[in-house]
Amino acid sequence: MKKFWEKHDLVKIAGIMVLFMVLLTWIIPQGYWSGTELVVTEVTRVGIFDFFTYGLLGMYYFTVLITFLFVLGGFYQVLGKTGGYQKLTDQIAKKLKGKEIIFTLVVSFIIAALAAVINDYFVIIAFLPFIVTILSKMKLDKITGLTTTFGSVLVGIIGSVYSAKIVGINVSKLGLEYDAHLWVKLVLFATSFIIFSVFNVLHLRKNLKVKKADQINDTFVSEEVTKKTKIWPVVTIFVSFIVISILAYLPWESVFKVDIFTTATEWIREVKILEAPVFSYILGSLETLAAFGKWDLFGIQALMILATLILKFVYKINWNDYLTSFGEGLKKSGKIVVLMLIIYNILEFTAMFPIIPTIIDWLMSLLSKFNVILATVAGLITSLFSVEYEYTVQLMGRYFITTYADFTTQFPILLQATYGLAMFFTPASFVLMMGLSYLEISYKDWFKYIWKFLVAMFVVIVILMLIIF
Repeated sequence: MKKFWEKHDLVKIAGIMVLFMVLLTWIIPQGYWSGTELVVTEVTRVGIFDFFTYGLLGMYYFTVLITFLFVLGGFYQVLGKTGGYQKLTDQIAKKLKGKEIIFTLVVSFIIAALAAVINDYFVIIAFLPFIVTILSKMKLDKITGLTTTFGSVLVGIIGSVYSAKIVGINVSKLGLEYDAHLWVKLVLFATSFIIFSVFNVLHLRKNLKVKKADQINDTFVSEEVTKKTKIWPVVTIFVSFIVISILAYLPWESVFKVDIFTTATEWIREVKILEAPVFSYILGSLETLAAFGKWDLFGIQALMILATLILKFVYKINWNDYLTSFGEGLKKSGKIVVLMLIIYNILEFTAMFPIIPTIIDWLMSLLSKFNVILATVAGLITSLFSVEYEYTVQLMGRYFITTYADFTTQFPILLQATYGLAMFFTPASFVLMMGLSYLEISYKDWFKYIWKFLVAMFVVIVILMLIIF
């Protein structure tokens, strides 16, 4: 049993977090905000049937994430089946020998910058296995692999500038403008990236001098490469996949006020041949044929499936091998899907049994006047359990901007910063836990690496909040 938990320590950590949340519902009464007043009800405990019912409901509520992870696994397994993918990543890794630090910094910045502006940062995760494959062939260590990829997504989250999943929530739920306190968001992004990169470079330099055994194991290497293997089909398809994905999920109209994609999509729908909207029939209905900038997470899944089908025909993979490879990819994603469902149980119990408002009200009442440090801690506590930023705002956002009406534009920034910081270490951070699982890193090893960054960023956040409040 001890060996089992050592191997599956992330499941254990996430499970403990779920049980801790359940335990709190047996002790702390629920609370909700009515205007500026906290209404405390009675203690409503999570019972046995509640526990398993909400656990099963997670598969219903978060189906899009489950299918995304499964399709992602199938996509890369089929890619790995093509010798072109292996040959491409081999050549890239070979050319980057001796340039490890520059490569990791450039890639880290690109990922973080995309995460800060793209509508859904889960889209960026679709590109990360490709980067991990290159890093593994460069024989870099697992922590470097995590910081360069999934860790950089977290940098983009804490320093989010326009992302719909962060800033968009502040706009829709708390009435903030996209450009409000833009300089603070840019400072958050810059400082978090610089501090994060300093630790990353120091760690990488140390590991380049002394080779360790904890090198990255690439999950999707499965096909031998021959001299006759063609690279150009994989390059063409994969680059097209990346470009279309980025274009499809940037906030063109809502933020940049660019409506060319909406106009073009409407024109395509309306084009008629012999009085029939042929392109609309071929490409899909109004609901599925969305303009760039308005895609949901199902869109990129359809794109990945289409890409695997093109690869199948270009590389002449028979249907049996294609389906077998795709199935193997689904199987490899199974561990992460199970972990995801456990993590999102934390969110379900947090949202359905709202004890967090009661805790935060008690904390903020410790002092008679508003205190920035207490508010920062309150934001951190809320984010420890909320998994997604939308629920951090749902639990505490309205309370903060109504109770402290003089700071209505500042609190959304505080919540974004504290949520972003929490995602670097809480077991409720799915991006983090997915990265740890994928790269086979224990939570303990990650915390030993990241704690200095957490302290530094907490100080930065407090200073910034003292300036703007």
